[in-house]
Amino acid sequence: MKGLRFSLIVSVLCLYVCVAYAQVSCPAFVRKACNVKYLDSGYVLPVKGIVVAANKTQGGLYLASLGTVIPTLIPNTNTGTCNSVCLTENGKWILYNQGGPTLIRTDGQFKTKVPVQSYGSEGCCTFWYNAPSGKTEVVYRLSDNKTVRAVEVTLPENGAPTFSNDRVIGQFNSIMEFTMGVAGRHMFARFDDSHYGPKMVTLPASGAATDADFYVPANNDYPSWGCKTTISHDGRLCVYNPGYDQFNCCIADEFYLLRHKSFVILPFQEKTDPAVGWQSVLLKQKAVSINWCPRKYWFLSATDSCKGASAGTSNFWSDFKNWNYTNDTAYIVGDLDCLPYKKGSVDSSAGANMPDSGTIWLVHYPTNTWTMIARLEGGKRLGYPAVWIDKSVHSISPLRDSYMQKQRNLLKDKSMFDIRGRMVPKNQNAHKLPPGIYYLKNPEGVVKRIAVDRF
Repeated sequence: MKGLRFSLIVSVLCLYVCVAYAQVSCPAFVRKACNVKYLDSGYVLPVKGIVVAANKTQGGLYLASLGTVIPTLIPNTNTGTCNSVCLTENGKWILYNQGGPTLIRTDGQFKTKVPVQSYGSEGCCTFWYNAPSGKTEVVYRLSDNKTVRAVEVTLPENGAPTFSNDRVIGQFNSIMEFTMGVAGRHMFARFDDSHYGPKMVTLPASGAATDADFYVPANNDYPSWGCKTTISHDGRLCVYNPGYDQFNCCIADEFYLLRHKSFVILPFQEKTDPAVGWQSVLLKQKAVSINWCPRKYWFLSATDSCKGASAGTSNFWSDFKNWNYTNDTAYIVGDLDCLPYKKGSVDSSAGANMPDSGTIWLVHYPTNTWTMIARLEGGKRLGYPAVWIDKSVHSISPLRDSYMQKQRNLLKDKSMFDIRGRMVPKNQNAHKLPPGIYYLKNPEGVVKRIAVDRF
């Protein structure tokens, strides 16, 4: 009876809070309306490239061309479980953790262990995208999960990697957990200190970053928990799953019994940037995007709780996670687990029987289009994905100058944003826009995607 009473109390509380805020409009960057696509159904992706992911059921790395759906085993990788998967900017080399950080070419050749002093838990390694050195570098955590090191790597066209200049780039007081992102002089990771949540770290030009290099929000207004952090390759945008931020039902966070059903994109804050509240300002006013997953995975049942309430055996638990930025800033990839409850807890052993469990999803965040791009058959589950997009393939036809100007004139009352979510001034002449992808939108979301190829 105690469990039942607690379940009812939590359910009523959530219902009361959500109803109380039902009339409150979410900011324009909150995208609940979702476009759901399945490659299995014949949908054609607007981009070309590859997806790599780990087989969480049997081990090994699997690779597929975008649009293929069923990936195949990469030779020389089926010797154990893998995580921390990422790809070089040219899509030719994979870094992953399999008994330590490991490099391998996408065709399975030249598998090489990265020489490390020790290695940490899940998410312990990544490429240092756009490293200040101008070289390819691997970043890894030691077994204490407090020390972060980087090592330069040379990746020959046809040969095994070689390594040099292994040094400490971060020495922190608290344990780091799960995934981490490093790009430019920026690091984004979860730290299990008193706040238990993501931190933005400015890496110094020399020496190691410390807790003194954290961005410190005003008034101790930190995010409430949160995990599965990553960062765009240019170091400008941070992504994570929210925790208990209680953002008026504009975030599918754990407070509303919606664990890992949306992700948040925030602009990176240097440690020297003006201090503002994380939840009150960064999250509620300055976020680039808050993207809800497809509604079919919300499971807004009173028993679908991640806070200890009694669980109904007929309800599935779903968890989108292990986010990874692609080399195209508009696309983020993650994995999905759908698991059943068993005696009041998640039964991970039965995941193989659940719909869509262990599938890989590519998200075009400006339009909130979620596409299931990879899965395995026979109850095997994929996770820890990485995607490389071939930017040399023009997936969107260039628009004529006159057409571009016409669209801008017809929708002149709408706001225009570039691919990084920055608003284009309304007095900006459409003919002078730099080449790129732009979005015209109203408060409800994107109404027009425009490709500016030349003027």
